[in-house]
Amino acid sequence: MKVRIESKPAFQVAGLAVKNGQDEDLPALWERLFAEFSMDQLYGLGNGQGLGLCYDSIEDPMSFSYMAGYDLADPDRAKALGLDILDVPQSEYAVFELKGPVPDCIMQGWEYATGTWLPENGYRHAGTPDFEYYLEGDTDSPDYVMELWVPIVKI
Repeated sequence: MKVRIESKPAFQVAGLAVKNGQDEDLPALWERLFAEFSMDQLYGLGNGQGLGLCYDSIEDPMSFSYMAGYDLADPDRAKALGLDILDVPQSEYAVFELKGPVPDCIMQGWEYATGTWLPENGYRHAGTPDFEYYLEGDTDSPDYVMELWVPIVKI
């Protein structure tokens, strides 16, 4: 699995959010987002980048909030559409390139990140939102490529 370390400035995301993501059908959240909003509306929020964010998991890693959303440059437009907005602070990230159908590749990426890469390289999760960075392509394909961005701090 390819891994790089990258610093990313603070940014915003707008979309639909749920609390306690473990109890939710996250693919259904994405389906709801696409059913309620057109691609033109979602792409018009910013640069058109789709992101799935996990946050609020510090107290209990098995319980987290999740947002299915898009990069945000125009908060007024997002508010007018009734979308949730999440501020993501500047952070240093370990970026894992994932290959395969979603959500299987995400689960495999998390297992590798938390079980192998972070501890072997002297890092821990920074406690700020982590996110799935969706690239163009068929998310059901065994050749699909996306990224998992995990905020890190050295221990």
